[in-house]
Amino acid sequence: MAELLVEQIRPGLNVRGVFALKSKRLLPYREAPGHFLAVTLVDRTGEVEGRLWEGAEEAGARLKVGDIVAVEAQAVAYNGVVQLCIDSIVKENGQIDPARFIPSAEGLEEAKVKLQQLIDSLTNTYLKALLSLLFSNPDFYQAFCLVPAAAQYHHAMLGGLLVHSVGVAAAADGIARDYPQADRDLLVTGALLHDIGKVYEYRCRGAIEQTDEGRLLGHIVSGALLLDRYIARVSDFPEDLRLKLLHILISHHGRYEWQSPKRPKFLEAALLHQLDLLDAQADMFSRAAAGREDKDSPWTGWVKGLDRCVYCR
Repeated sequence: MAELLVEQIRPGLNVRGVFALKSKRLLPYREAPGHFLAVTLVDRTGEVEGRLWEGAEEAGARLKVGDIVAVEAQAVAYNGVVQLCIDSIVKENGQIDPARFIPSAEGLEEAKVKLQQLIDSLTNTYLKALLSLLFSNPDFYQAFCLVPAAAQYHHAMLGGLLVHSVGVAAAADGIARDYPQADRDLLVTGALLHDIGKVYEYRCRGAIEQTDEGRLLGHIVSGALLLDRYIARVSDFPEDLRLKLLHILISHHGRYEWQSPKRPKFLEAALLHQLDLLDAQADMFSRAAAGREDKDSPWTGWVKGLDRCVYCR
């Protein structure tokens, strides 16, 4: 019996698969003593409800939300939707591939090539040396290419940070031609660096999770600390350039109410904030339109991150 993804499950199938445990509830039987376990199981293709009728108390005690679980079950139709009648559910302790549970961004290999092209294009030797040093760290580079740019709203998928950062940097490269008074190398470098703290803010297993550091410090603080450590490793790095880079990073959210410690105070910082917002919103609008449930309607439902419905025609 092959392992199935959620999108492959149909009523009548015997199901074996590995899923992330999104939720669990121990509920009482309506007309008999005892409890059953109601769970929501997810992978990168969707989610499915499941019910464990025997051994519910024991399973509910040993499993926790976020666990990766191996499940054997029968798929049935209940109230018009697929539901799993679970025979066994156990925690999976082997090697976990996050790509089974979290969708991956498109164009990752192209984004890696574009990242290197942008670094190679810099003429400022200090900025080029800084980026080369940072991205030559294999642990950092692997994390930068893996983690999402957000947990929910934009580029919330594996590789999302890479795609978003390169997208903002490519836009920065383009807009610098229209605003020649801006320092193109500073703007492109700031774009590539603005979210680097997210390598410490998120971890990915069965879902996108926020780390303790992410909760306590946030990616702006973590990113500024990381950036300053690497600047210190570049010989004779100019102090005014250091301050500008750090300001770009800590001001890129643009507003105090958006958890930005500072508002942008020079042109490149102001441009970076707008380009970051532009790339994030372009992704949210595009994904809202592509993911709308009623394909016959030109309107999506309410999109929380945009605080509106989206017109798709």
